[in-house]
Amino acid sequence: MNILVIRFSSAGDIILTSLFLRALRGRFPEATIEFMTKREFAPLVEHSPHVDRVITIEPGWGIRDLAAMKSGLIREKGGDYDIVFDLHNSLRSRYVRGALGKETAVIAKPSLAKWLLVHRKINRLRPIVPIPERYLAVGEPFGLKNDGMGLELFTGGALSPILPVTDRPTIALAPGARHATKLWPAENFAALGTTLARERNARIILFGSAGERELCGSIARDIDGDVVNLAGHITLPEAAAAMDCCDVVVSNDSALAHVAAARKRPVVAIFGSTVQEFGFAPYGTRSLVVENEGLYCRPCTAIGRESCPERHFRCMKEITAADVMGAIAEIS
Repeated sequence: MNILVIRFSSAGDIILTSLFLRALRGRFPEATIEFMTKREFAPLVEHSPHVDRVITIEPGWGIRDLAAMKSGLIREKGGDYDIVFDLHNSLRSRYVRGALGKETAVIAKPSLAKWLLVHRKINRLRPIVPIPERYLAVGEPFGLKNDGMGLELFTGGALSPILPVTDRPTIALAPGARHATKLWPAENFAALGTTLARERNARIILFGSAGERELCGSIARDIDGDVVNLAGHITLPEAAAAMDCCDVVVSNDSALAHVAAARKRPVVAIFGSTVQEFGFAPYGTRSLVVENEGLYCRPCTAIGRESCPERHFRCMKEITAADVMGAIAEIS
C-alpha cells in the first residue's frame, strides 16, 4: 500500500501532523508512507520512523513544476497512491492531489467559523478542537485513533548545543514569531529573564531563527544574569535537542511552542492577537496560555498581523512579566 500525506507549510503545522503520522503508521504498519512539503520543512519529518520518504517542493513552484512532479510520481508508482491525505487543502495541494489517489481524504477547515470570530466576535469554535485532532479526524474513516501520546519531533541524532545542569533551573525564552501582533514586547521578555535569574538563579536560553537573531541579541543584552543566545545559530532539530535541557519554555504563539510540546517540555505560551479557539495552543504536554482575556478586539486575526488595527496593542502590552512568572510557577 502506498500512502501520500500533503502538508506544505509552515513549521508549526508540520510538527502538529506528528500525531496523525504516528496513528497512520500504527494503522498501516506495512504501508509506504510519503510526506510532501516545502524543502525548508523537510528536516521536521525526514527523521520520523513513521515516514518512508519526504517529497519536497520548492518555493515559487507553479503549475508546470507541480504537474511535472505529479507525472513523475504516477510513473514511479505505476499508478495512483492508494490513499492521499491532504492536510493542507490549499489551491496547490488540491491540484497535486487531483487524480493522484485511488482514495482521497481532505481536512475540512473551519474558515467560516474563524471569519465570524475575527470579524463579528461570534464564537462557533467551542468546544476547542486542537489542530492535531483536526488532522487526526481526516484519518478516522480509515481507522486512525488518538493514542494520547501527543506530538513528536525526531532530531536525527542532532546534538544539543547546551549541557543540562542540575543545581538550578534552565528556562527557555522564545521571543520571536512570524507576525508582529504575536510578539510579546522585547522589554517584557528581558524583564522576565532578569527576574528569573535573580529570584530563581535560572540559566536563560534564548531561541529563535536567523531573522530573530537581532531581537534575541537585544533581549540577551538587557537581561541581568546568566544568558545564552542560540537564535540563528542552530537548526530546529538542534533546538529540539536543546529544549530537552530546559525545565520550562516560554514562547509566543509560534512554531517553537510546538517544538517544546513535541519534546514534552512544560510550556507557557503568550497569545496576543490570536486565541486558543484556533487550535494552536501547546498540545500533549503540561502548558498554560497567558492572554489578555475580555478585550473587545480579540481576536483581530486568525494568523497574525503586522500591526495592531486598534493602535493600542493592549492584548500584549497589558500582559506583565509578573503574569508570566505566575504561570511558570504554576507549571514548574
